[in-house]
Amino acid sequence: MELINVKRYYPEHKPYGEDVQYFQSEDGRDFYESIPLFTKKYKLCISPVTGIICSVAEDVSALYPAGFTVVEVDELPEGVNIDGNWQFSDGLISKVPVNWKTVAEKRRSSLLQEANETVDDWKTELKLDMISDENKLQLTRWMAYIRQLKEMHFNDIASEGHYQAIPWPEKPE
Repeated sequence: MELINVKRYYPEHKPYGEDVQYFQSEDGRDFYESIPLFTKKYKLCISPVTGIICSVAEDVSALYPAGFTVVEVDELPEGVNIDGNWQFSDGLISKVPVNWKTVAEKRRSSLLQEANETVDDWKTELKLDMISDENKLQLTRWMAYIRQLKEMHFNDIASEGHYQAIPWPEKPE
């Protein structure tokens, strides 16, 4: 059973009362009327676009289906969760492939943020001509580190091995 791209709707006749939210799939099937058609052990709310698993329940009525596609399976792989790392596609659940280039870019961004926070006060002191020689030397070292980070290219980072082999510059001490 599958309800594709479920949305809220407002039926003319409300068999479950006024205080109930009603849902239907893009082909017009009512969520509540479809509940008995779900026969497999686990029901999943997945993103209609990516297939990312966002909710899992044994009781389909426990799901909030608005904005999702609702599917079902008999078994879940070990470790499956709703953290955005698992997807449902063609009846199968699998881990979302890691984009190692994005992982590298996020790490660089984090290192740049940390470095910029480190040098912020020194930059202000330099502009005000209040910086000590020692801090000026530290600022120079940290700015060289920042430049090294910015000059890194990650276009060839396609696997965990490539990611682990990245020669990250050393932080100044």
